Amino acid sequence: MASQRIACRNRPALAVHFARRQRGQALVYGIGLLLAGLAGLYLLFNLGQVTAEKTRLINAADAAAHAGALMQARALNYDAYSNRALVANEVLIAQMVSLSSWAQYAQQHASMLPYQFPECLDPQGYGFAIGAAFKYGPEYAAKCYLMAQYTGDAVEAVAEQIPDIAETLVDIVEASKAAILGARRLVHGSGDAAGASLFSSLRDQVIQQVADANYRGDGPVKASVKPGSDGWAGFLRLYQGNERGRFADVAQEAAWSDEFVKQRNADGAAPSPPPWEWTCVAANRRNSVKRRGGTELVNYDEWKAEDTESYWEVRNTGRWFPRCGSAEQPIAWGGQAAYASAEDGDDGTASFGGSAATNPSAHAYVSSQAWARYSGLPGYLDLAPEWLRIDSPEPRLGLTVTLSRERGDLAIPEGRSVIRQAEDTPGRVSVTAYHGDFASGRMAASAAAEVFFARPPDSADNAWGERFGKPRELASLFNPYWQVRLIDARDSGGGKP
Repeated sequence: MASQRIACRNRPALAVHFARRQRGQALVYGIGLLLAGLAGLYLLFNLGQVTAEKTRLINAADAAAHAGALMQARALNYDAYSNRALVANEVLIAQMVSLSSWAQYAQQHASMLPYQFPECLDPQGYGFAIGAAFKYGPEYAAKCYLMAQYTGDAVEAVAEQIPDIAETLVDIVEASKAAILGARRLVHGSGDAAGASLFSSLRDQVIQQVADANYRGDGPVKASVKPGSDGWAGFLRLYQGNERGRFADVAQEAAWSDEFVKQRNADGAAPSPPPWEWTCVAANRRNSVKRRGGTELVNYDEWKAEDTESYWEVRNTGRWFPRCGSAEQPIAWGGQAAYASAEDGDDGTASFGGSAATNPSAHAYVSSQAWARYSGLPGYLDLAPEWLRIDSPEPRLGLTVTLSRERGDLAIPEGRSVIRQAEDTPGRVSVTAYHGDFASGRMAASAAAEVFFARPPDSADNAWGERFGKPRELASLFNPYWQVRLIDARDSGGGKP
């Protein structure tokens, strides 16, 4: 019992003894765990830094690619507005030519009417009644009477001034055209491969400036640009000479949207045949006045207008047998041309509202005055022929931008960071155990963007394109619907169809 009591008395002392021998063993594991945690935190910090740098580089590449494509889209839209402005100038030329021709016709018409139709001068109105019933109908009779009695001198005075005013406006249009073409040369140079190369160089400078702006004060960044398989030079074409047919069609259609330019026709027919021409009474042939006029674009470089009016009188033209025929008596005519060549060219298939076919004698008297200061249709920029085919796919102009930064310029522990700067201090021990595996010692990111043509969704369908399964506006440089979008860099070819 005594021994047991002694043993019990010694147990606390033994426990203290063993406890003192085990003290500090967990510290070793704690230190190891702390070092592992610190290493993990370091790697996590490093990964965060690398991820932030990569994200920033990708965002900068997206911004640079979008800026480069946006510059191209804006250039295309500028070209579209320029082409539209050039077309508008041609429309004004056509209107001035039409107005001058009509003024010459109106001046002669006012002076010749009393001699051609003396009954219009009858103050008692008997001549008016005869003309309205048997010569040219009541509407023309009223106009004839009013002009002969009251307004003839005023019409002559006003019409005499119009050609000179119109010619002055043509000079203003030519100055406007020169300014538009000069501005286009600033963007595209001469429109050839050298001009395309100059524009591409300017675009690349803009891309580099956007990249630098994203890293202002944070070291250099290098931008490289890879265009689509066509590139800017293969996407556009300057059309000149006999290749201006598309521009000529657009200009003439636009000018003809004004009905006065397209056709200036009117007829005045008598209600009944003249009773003194019994052969024509039997044939129900009637006297009439026919006015014909129109303006057309001839041979790309000449706007030409013509106006004629003739009285077609029915009479017996048979020598041995009665036969009712018609004889033309020219009343008035006028003509105006604006062309770039030294002399008037062949009119080709121009009909001028049917003037030559309907009033051949009056047409023979027409001698068009010419405004030689007109320079003709300008050369214009449009898509390359491959993109203008009906069966071609929608045109796309892509480019890929790659931004790269040297490892030493990156804000990461092994690059340009606070930790790295501390390690470079003499006597410091490096703790940068992590080294990123950057290709060629730099970090790079690529982004791609493309320019595409899209008519606004709320616009009406284009009837011409609808016939070919393309109800929206067909792509061209006559409509400013060029837009930009970022795309997958693997799809940035944008090559020819």
